[in-house]
Amino acid sequence: MLDFAHLLEKLPVAVAILKDNSIVYRNKKAVEINFVPEFQNKEKILIGENLYKLFSADLGDYKVILAFEYTQEQRNIDFLRVYERFFKDGRDFFFILDEKGRFIDVNPTYKVMGYPREYLLGKNSRVLAFEDQIETLRENFLKVLKGETVRFIFKAKTKSGEQRFIEVTEWPRIVEGKIVGGEGVARDITERVLIEEELERTNRALQILTQVNQQVFREKDEYSLLQKVCAILKSFGIKAYAWLYESGKLLDATPFSSECLLRGKNEFVYEVCNCEKAKGKSLVIPMTYEGKILGLLALCSIGDLTENEIKVFSQLSEDLGFAIIHYRTERERKIMSNLLIENLKQFENLSDKLRNPLAIALGYIDVANEIGTERALREVEKQLKRIVETIEELRYQEILTFLLTKREK
Repeated sequence: MLDFAHLLEKLPVAVAILKDNSIVYRNKKAVEINFVPEFQNKEKILIGENLYKLFSADLGDYKVILAFEYTQEQRNIDFLRVYERFFKDGRDFFFILDEKGRFIDVNPTYKVMGYPREYLLGKNSRVLAFEDQIETLRENFLKVLKGETVRFIFKAKTKSGEQRFIEVTEWPRIVEGKIVGGEGVARDITERVLIEEELERTNRALQILTQVNQQVFREKDEYSLLQKVCAILKSFGIKAYAWLYESGKLLDATPFSSECLLRGKNEFVYEVCNCEKAKGKSLVIPMTYEGKILGLLALCSIGDLTENEIKVFSQLSEDLGFAIIHYRTERERKIMSNLLIENLKQFENLSDKLRNPLAIALGYIDVANEIGTERALREVEKQLKRIVETIEELRYQEILTFLLTKREK
């Protein structure tokens, strides 16, 4: 006859029988894990470092409870079941790697990289990276094998060779207490990175614009300003040349501008120039004011520019045009002011020169009867000539002042 009590004692499964919430029987394994009535309403219990899963059944007045040891493999299976939906349907890339960094499994999202799942399985994760990114993958995977969780961004290569920016979070894959590889999630952040790069480039252009505008009223003339502009651009890694024009004629240029093949342009140009040193597109912006070209600024091999950057540099050309007019107007005003002051001094001197012969002439008229009319007329005529000469000189100053005023208008 089968001895059930002996059989239960030999089972590797903990068996406990309860009646009225009290234990009436525990087999050897149940005693070993110290099974108590409080465990009956739980699905899992942790005893030491071991996890047990509970199953129960009601048999009349009795309740039979079985506790199975929950192995690491079963934990992994349950874990994968919980996350199976995310693994299969998630928008992010889920992956599992072996100890050599080879793909054990990937979710379908990897298709957006152009590689089918079957192609990736067994391949090293480096197959997705450009050559200059392989070291980044290697260093981070070594950290994972040492038990670290890492987060990093690398430039991934699609099957067609297109560049994508991928953000990876990776952690150790542990089986039976040992690290046997890595697993994690990867997200395509290309759009975000490109937006951040565009914002950074626009911000750089705005910083250039701000620094240039801060110099407008600090420099003594437009040439000094353009030298400073070139220095500011150089601090941002941009080589620049500048030319000053007036009435279509070249007045001056910053050092080494003769080397630039873009000189002489009279319109906004954004293209690859014919210079042997060119490494990308260059930008030429005319410095204008009220439709007149006052100068040119060439940004050498500036590379690809966003629409926002071009707008900012266009604003820079307008601001520089206004600055050049400011310097030239102030210079002309200063010259005119000095001439007007000189004219006033001349007017004062000429007034004195008029008073003197006039007083002499009047004096001779008063004494005409005493010295004789003929002599008095000769002396008066002489003084009148002096007065006429002074009036002619006064007329010259008047014309000069008129011309300066007309120029100002």
